[in-house]
Amino acid sequence: MKTMNIETFKSALQKAADLKGEAGMIAQKSLILDGYMITDENGLAVDPSTLDVVVRAVKPAEEMETDMADDKIEEKVASAVKKSLASQIADARFAVSAEPKAWSNAKEWGRLKHLKTKETAFNFGTWCLAAMGHKKSADYCARNGLVLTKGHQEGVNTQGGFLVPDLMENELITLREQYGVFRRNARVFPMQGDTLRIPKRLTGLTAYFVGETAAGTESTQTFDSVQLVAKKLMALTTVSNELLEDAVVAIGDDIAGEIAYQFAYKEDDAGFNGTGTSTYGGIVGLATALSDATYQVSTTAVTTKATVTIADVSAAFAKLPAWAAQRQNIKIFTNKGTFHSVFERLAMTAGGATAAEVASGLTTPKFFGYPVEFSQAIAVPADADGNVIAYIGDLAQGCYFGDKRQTSIAFSDSALNAFEQDERVVRGSQRFDIVCANVGSSSASGALVKFTI
Repeated sequence: MKTMNIETFKSALQKAADLKGEAGMIAQKSLILDGYMITDENGLAVDPSTLDVVVRAVKPAEEMETDMADDKIEEKVASAVKKSLASQIADARFAVSAEPKAWSNAKEWGRLKHLKTKETAFNFGTWCLAAMGHKKSADYCARNGLVLTKGHQEGVNTQGGFLVPDLMENELITLREQYGVFRRNARVFPMQGDTLRIPKRLTGLTAYFVGETAAGTESTQTFDSVQLVAKKLMALTTVSNELLEDAVVAIGDDIAGEIAYQFAYKEDDAGFNGTGTSTYGGIVGLATALSDATYQVSTTAVTTKATVTIADVSAAFAKLPAWAAQRQNIKIFTNKGTFHSVFERLAMTAGGATAAEVASGLTTPKFFGYPVEFSQAIAVPADADGNVIAYIGDLAQGCYFGDKRQTSIAFSDSALNAFEQDERVVRGSQRFDIVCANVGSSSASGALVKFTI
């Protein structure tokens, strides 16, 4: 369906009102809505039922009724509207229909690796060029609602960066969730401000037996709070000026993929390996949060990956409390190499494997019926005591992920020797936080267990 922006829509209604009064405006509106979808300044569809455009007619409806017979009003107005719309429709077709040709005819070098559609990649690449000062790209963005908005020093972005439009930001979020194991599995809380407090129940009520006419014993619930504080994360990449000149589709796809992948990897690194130091933005990950040998850590009796047994894995699962498994969201989080050397080895040697299973391998990674998620942020453990094989449990119950949900992108032709190498440096930044809040302690089990050799 063809689209018309709200400003063109208002202009058409005003012209019809000037010519034919209120009745002409009503007929004009009806004709437009029959053939066009109205969009706002961001290019998003507007629900026709919510449109309430008030245009003052030069000639009131009462005068219109005296100028023509009632049974001819609709026919004459429709004819006049069609003529008056000719120039408006031509403008709308140029503004709306001509734009898709820009992305459909753009050069595409190879297949898209990250973004789903060529149009999305073209729009993001054009937005990037506009942020670098390319006037033609800026004009395209202005016509299509891809607004260039400067970030500020305070708040969510670095000074000098441009806030990625919501539609593009949603694509980056999707890519981060595709690449990032921690974000995809933890409980995500959108953060409106720099800090978010989440209430957490510590203890519940207690029930007591009482005799007839005896008074009951009062009990109370106790609560705590989990505080998420947004941490700034930055990713830098470079793009050659030749690519900028020749392949706007590839620019959008490459920049989006690189930034999203680096953000996702760092989120995983902080969530699994964070020690609370500046290296991880002060985030304490599972490797540090899970330390108690009684409730949080399950250690094998062996010191090599090749000698881990099914009984060792079973003992790790046994440390999970029943409440953690009630949501049936338990997963095994491990490195792909560790999966093949430990879990796949145990599955294949357990007996009962068919020739086809041996030939094709375990196409859907599972163990004990539980899904296995690969994260390369979890290193392949060396054969030594205390090294992590996997984390087992429910990340959604155990960890809170605070997401500021805004990305800033800035460009430079001089940073990182870009001038000498004829490149542009791309800097992306975001803000997030991770708190491992329900992972147990030295006195109680939690939603996750660290499995080590």
